[in-house]
Amino acid sequence: MSLLFQTLVIFLFAMNLPAQSETLLANVEHRQKQSLNGQWKIIIDPYETGYYNYRYQPRTDGYFENRKPKDKSELVEYNFDTSEELTVPGDWNTQKEKLFLYEGTIWYKKSFQYKKKTNTHAFLYFDAVNYEAIVYVNGKKLGEHVGGFTPFNFEATNELIDGENFVVVKVDNNRKREGVPTLNTDWWNYGGITRDVYLINVPQTFIKDYFLQLKKNSLTEISGWIQLEGKEKLQEIKIEIPEVKKSIQVKTNENGFAGIHFSADLTLWSSENPKTYTTKIISQTDSLEDKIGFRSIETRGSEIFINGKSIFLRGISIHEEAPFGGGRANSEKDADTLLGWAKQLGCNFVRLAHYPHNEKMIRKAEKLGLLVWAEIPVYWTILWDNKDVFANAENQLTEMITRDKNRTPIIIWSVANETPVGEARYNFLHHLIKTAKKLDPTRLITAATEIHSDKNKIT
Repeated sequence: MSLLFQTLVIFLFAMNLPAQSETLLANVEHRQKQSLNGQWKIIIDPYETGYYNYRYQPRTDGYFENRKPKDKSELVEYNFDTSEELTVPGDWNTQKEKLFLYEGTIWYKKSFQYKKKTNTHAFLYFDAVNYEAIVYVNGKKLGEHVGGFTPFNFEATNELIDGENFVVVKVDNNRKREGVPTLNTDWWNYGGITRDVYLINVPQTFIKDYFLQLKKNSLTEISGWIQLEGKEKLQEIKIEIPEVKKSIQVKTNENGFAGIHFSADLTLWSSENPKTYTTKIISQTDSLEDKIGFRSIETRGSEIFINGKSIFLRGISIHEEAPFGGGRANSEKDADTLLGWAKQLGCNFVRLAHYPHNEKMIRKAEKLGLLVWAEIPVYWTILWDNKDVFANAENQLTEMITRDKNRTPIIIWSVANETPVGEARYNFLHHLIKTAKKLDPTRLITAATEIHSDKNKIT
């Protein structure tokens, strides 16, 4: 008896007020930054002897200290200076044959020059590390991050010095039952610092985040918000769209927040005409520039409407796999190839399965006019009743939306894929949907559900 496998997609429209991420910097592409990409020294550590002592307690003198012998009589049992190297960004599996199947810990170390600046903050930004990362600068711990496909940053202002500095990252890609994703998936578990790394400098009071989009039920009114971070939170902010000669001013409150609302005569972004506008946000202490498109998205019954017109989604799913030679895709060329193939197939839509893809893919889709389904890896057999698992999933959702909410092609946030139906799963996803609605009131929210059918019987 044959079974027909189907994926059922349920669309929910988000309509609540926005909320901001507490830590993540928005629009890193257009900020002042120093790339830390390139060759990094590594130490492979399957027993984690660089982190734990023989009683399995965290060491105070781990590999993160990057110690050197004081003289010939002192033995230090590791040495980054003479160790192997890996390229960042990149997975370790395809860079060295012996690491192809490796799941465990590898220590990464990078030395770099830095000039201390007054009245600035410095942030160490990772676009993604799979799966767990502990980050140190000059031997001092900055923080930890869990989740292999979303960006994170830590402030390093006080840890950096004039001259030579070093950053050490403990990377662990072990799959875990309580992970997001969990033990079993249908993609390769690439380990490493798989995306770009930057050192970002911002003023003492800086533009941390912003959100601009068409107001619901309007094709001419723009609404959104701006969030400042720092000591001088009360400021005048100017928003400019030079091409349509639009300039407005708003004032932030004591929390650094300002709402935005204005009208503009715009050419709307669409698959046929992916128009974007150079948009400038200028405060008294900082400025940012972005390329933003404006389009509406809504559902009426079973139909989806873009800019008030019904649209049929013709698309494919794409994994973040390098198109030639294997490995994790991360380059502009990879994005050109993967999304170029979708265009050649006649697609107007891509599902970036089953985790947040790198920002180059999103921005390339924006230029090509490809609509995007973006999702987090709440996948198959998640532990629905585990509070830590939910917190992990919610954090990944928050980081994805924080990074990509101003990217026009994304019309759908997905909170799960092919998960078994049940009350615990329902509660888990219900709370993720609430979070997505708070973060972004403009897009559809979806989950892909596994359904099996035998003729007229569906289970």
